[in-house]
Amino acid sequence: MRTALLGIDAGTSSVKVVAIDLEGHRIADRSVAYPTKTDGAGAEQDATLWWQALGTALAAVVPGLDVLAVAVTSQAPTLVPVDAAGQPTGPALTWLDRRAADEAAGIAAIVPGSRNGADPFFGTAKLLWLAEHRAESLDRADAVLSANGFLVRRLSGASVLDDTTASLMQGFDEESADFPAALRDAVPALSLLPTLVRPGDVVGAVTRAASAETGLPVGTPVVAGGIDAIGSALEAGLLAPGDPLVDMTGFSSVTMLAVPRGATVPGFIHSRHCVPDVDLLITAQVTAGATIDWVNGLDPAHDLRAADRILARPRPGRVTMVPSLAGERTPTWNASARGVLAGIDLSTDGTDLMLAAMEGNALALARDVDAMRTAGFTIDRLISTGGGASSDAWLQIKADVLGIPVFRPASGHGAAQGAAMLAGVATGRIDTFASLRGTSSSIEAEFRPDPRTHEAYAAARIRFEELVVVS
Repeated sequence: MRTALLGIDAGTSSVKVVAIDLEGHRIADRSVAYPTKTDGAGAEQDATLWWQALGTALAAVVPGLDVLAVAVTSQAPTLVPVDAAGQPTGPALTWLDRRAADEAAGIAAIVPGSRNGADPFFGTAKLLWLAEHRAESLDRADAVLSANGFLVRRLSGASVLDDTTASLMQGFDEESADFPAALRDAVPALSLLPTLVRPGDVVGAVTRAASAETGLPVGTPVVAGGIDAIGSALEAGLLAPGDPLVDMTGFSSVTMLAVPRGATVPGFIHSRHCVPDVDLLITAQVTAGATIDWVNGLDPAHDLRAADRILARPRPGRVTMVPSLAGERTPTWNASARGVLAGIDLSTDGTDLMLAAMEGNALALARDVDAMRTAGFTIDRLISTGGGASSDAWLQIKADVLGIPVFRPASGHGAAQGAAMLAGVATGRIDTFASLRGTSSSIEAEFRPDPRTHEAYAAARIRFEELVVVS
């Protein structure tokens, strides 16, 4: 049996399991997909499918391993009400669900000036929406859990809320680690949130029932984990202020910068890190990877993501795209934003559209990077992780648009690998987070910006920003 630490990430599109050794190197991994039910601004998932997908993934990874500990990260803030047995009493409202706009505005009137603003993305508004539109699911609920909290509950029986997810709850006071009394009075469902813990807390152990369904050994320590951003940050070595900006691209695109605890940039997302005294400053585009998948699906006979075809085209491309297909987060927080295509003619083909989608994502990222620099942070390189990092074309486009080098780490397996690292540190199997820097610093590929192309993209940003206004 090979000794291993296990990381689980319940993402927007799939659950991923990664096993690593005690030096942080990947041993095995497996992803299993599940659907999202969308209806207008709604975006729901069946949490039981997370558990089923996890069982399938674990069946492919666990055999032959001596699993020492497991930690869970996830999409966030995604919330699901559960009964006393841990079974969902209704669908999970995912982070993508934007129906709680009125509720978010009402919360802002009660607790103005929250570090994370008034938007249905943030979890508190989702609770109020559930109370007003799905009261029966809350009436039968024993707790409301995050996505990682749901899997922790099924694995160990413990109901907990990690403080990185709590950071993404509108009105949460990080100094007191609680919600203001006026907000608790206005949103009684806040009482259903479970005990607050840190991401590195060991909150329980794999139960006999969970072992029978997953193959994990009974008694395996279960670590609370947190939002997927902390997993990707750990995998990329983002541990302290001054470390490089990290890009995590899956269904959405998120960038993370390590900042001193309490740092605030208006319009951005702020979260606790799992590293003491460090926060994450986060930018986010709702449908970056999802837009790539949508374009690729337009021509099932060809993979439009091929780097040689994309990079052979003149850049910037003939078509400009604003890839906000389901609303937008930073910096506009426009829940009604939709995608825009400009410059299409009768000769436009699928490769043109794919190039436009990748460029649109990079141009939106450039706007966020500018805001970070204006706030006083140095951005001189980018570490790219997640599924989107596998595209050489996309990473070269990001380098040329941003004008900084982009690196793909050799690990490159995203939040689940970082979760496995967290499991190791939390249980003492790995000495410190800093001891993982050697693993995180190994680079597989580097993409350097071309000065002339960067200059051309600077001009293209003007057209892009004009289209953002009408999106």
